[in-house]
Amino acid sequence: MKQILRQFKYLAMGLVAFTACKEEIDTSARYVFTEYTIASYLESHEQFSEYVRLMKQQPVSDLSETSVFQLMTAYGYYTCFAPTNEAIQLYLDSLVIKGVIPEASWDAFDSDRKRDSIRAIVVMNSILDGTEQERTFATAEFPYNNEEFSLNTMADRKVSVTYDNNDLDALFIDGICPVSRKNRDIVAVNGYIHEIGYVVNPVNETLGSLMHQMAQKPESGYCVMGRLLDACCLTDTLSAVKDDVYERLVKSGVIKEVFDTPASHFRNVKRPDRRKYGFTLFAETDEFWSNTLGKPVADISAEDVKRWVIDQGFYPDAVDNGDYTDENNVLNQFVTYHLLPMRLSPDKLVIHYNEKGFSFKINRGPTIPVWAHYVTMGKRRLLRIWESLESNGVYLNRFPVLDNGRHGTYHEVSCTEENEGMLLDTRTDGEVIKLVNSVIYPIDKPLVYDDHVRRELKRQRLRYDIFDFTEEMMNNDLRNMGYTTSRSFTTDEEYKYFNNLWINSRETYFFMLNGWDQGWPNYQADEVCTEGLYDCTWKLPPVPMSGIYEIRMGVSTESAWRGICQIYFGTNREDLKPMGIPVDMALGGQRRNLDGKIYPSNVGWEPDLEDDDDYNAEVDKKMRNNGFMKGPEYIVEDPGSAITNRMQEKSTRRIIVREYMSADEVYYLRFKTVQDLLSKQLFLDYIEWCPKEVYDNPETPEDVW
Repeated sequence: MKQILRQFKYLAMGLVAFTACKEEIDTSARYVFTEYTIASYLESHEQFSEYVRLMKQQPVSDLSETSVFQLMTAYGYYTCFAPTNEAIQLYLDSLVIKGVIPEASWDAFDSDRKRDSIRAIVVMNSILDGTEQERTFATAEFPYNNEEFSLNTMADRKVSVTYDNNDLDALFIDGICPVSRKNRDIVAVNGYIHEIGYVVNPVNETLGSLMHQMAQKPESGYCVMGRLLDACCLTDTLSAVKDDVYERLVKSGVIKEVFDTPASHFRNVKRPDRRKYGFTLFAETDEFWSNTLGKPVADISAEDVKRWVIDQGFYPDAVDNGDYTDENNVLNQFVTYHLLPMRLSPDKLVIHYNEKGFSFKINRGPTIPVWAHYVTMGKRRLLRIWESLESNGVYLNRFPVLDNGRHGTYHEVSCTEENEGMLLDTRTDGEVIKLVNSVIYPIDKPLVYDDHVRRELKRQRLRYDIFDFTEEMMNNDLRNMGYTTSRSFTTDEEYKYFNNLWINSRETYFFMLNGWDQGWPNYQADEVCTEGLYDCTWKLPPVPMSGIYEIRMGVSTESAWRGICQIYFGTNREDLKPMGIPVDMALGGQRRNLDGKIYPSNVGWEPDLEDDDDYNAEVDKKMRNNGFMKGPEYIVEDPGSAITNRMQEKSTRRIIVREYMSADEVYYLRFKTVQDLLSKQLFLDYIEWCPKEVYDNPETPEDVW
């Protein structure tokens, strides 16, 4: 498709739109290239005449006089879900039923503003703009069932695709918009057209506003949770959609659209246009609360739930001070543990990419376990999300026994009922609610951060992708996107993009890269690559229980531009302690890759011997004495590959901190270059927390995974 679009780039710019005619679409030629743009094709077919009229009236943005129709005459990469005249009429009929208009006509609106907003819904949600990523979607490239497209609509909304389990040729956009069986995959110069039978109209409700409404309606299904959120005064917080200040700075040019580094390693790297907020709510249903408390939903109050939480012995260290907005309050701690400050759609609950045995090129089924440990809202606590072949679904706080020996499979061996966790219903026909800034998942038992969960987390090595530290990566579609891209971000003096990251110098050039399908040995394809005289500080996730922990960073010497940095650690962000000697990120297991020249390394890396585990353990011990570890057996270089990070001397882990850490403290890591070279990079891929009882266990050594 890309070759076709590039081949006719200049031809498309000069095409003249065809005049309308009343012929039927010739589906026999839909896979054959014709010299149509999306605009000229639609204008040439009568069933889209109303859609074309609306496209000509709809401006691309508030700051542009260009119409969407004009945009569709130009070169680009667009996926158009084109509603027929009948589909648009059905949508107007629905507005009559809702009481928006008295009759199904565009002349029936009582104000131009309301008519314009409805027109924008019809037009701006019908097109995915992939020009920046050179990405379009034929039906063969649609996401899997119930997954969202990696690109937003022109209205900046997420839409998903669903399939009929009994008829895989039956496709629906956003659950209710049927894709024509005959008139789909229509090739135009600048993208694809798919005829649909209803207007794409994603929900525009926020989590805060919807839950506030549900709190007043005992029949809503989440009335009790709505009342709990209201009691904690979270409605306004959960109603946030985007940072208008950031967007204004982008539009006014204060934040530049693209960025070049002085070292020339990155050219024309685009900065995000938006800074969006997001949330995920795991909510006990009203049925659960009614059965548990033995009362009708209409009679259940926040006070009832608070007394029950106390009676169950949950959060014994919390206070009952009557102030539900206080994060130390017992009800606040119960409620906020249900909330994450990021929007996790069903396909993003866990990230499948390059765990051993998995390949998106072959299938999408889970293999060995995939997890994420996210920091909840309110008092900072960890929530584990888990999926494996054996789990048969996505779970919260699941802690199974794994076959994690040196020659094991890393699959689940067993899981006790106590450690089973909570299954999330993510089916297409389930009750997941997708909102503009959030997703709601129903749960049927209480979700709590009790001593059992904390103890189990304390027994784990916690591995985080570096992007997990910043909710902005997930909320702004920079996580596991399905294509390769890079982004640059502002420094503090211009604007602070990340809540949990401080860029301490103007000479810091901060980038993220996603190496999807590039064969990089990065965990989940992502990396942060910072250049210049860099100096940045990260706020770290909490530890589950107090104790001695080891912190490691994963390093790949794949690039010849890796630099040397001093790492600092502590609780006072303005006065952190240096941790050991500077870290040389050009130093691999056997080689030092410096500016393309190769030098020997003395860290002790040797390949594993297949039949001598004692020797392999001695190599591991020698490397640890030098502050190094082999890369994980868990990560493979390329999805579907048998080459793991442990097999490669270029992929190692550096032990950077070994300190006592308190569960109630906030810790920071600072990375500061020790080189006066703009071209040298800070490479951040993943960070591990490992408790002493795991890395220094005389009976069960830490596993190689």
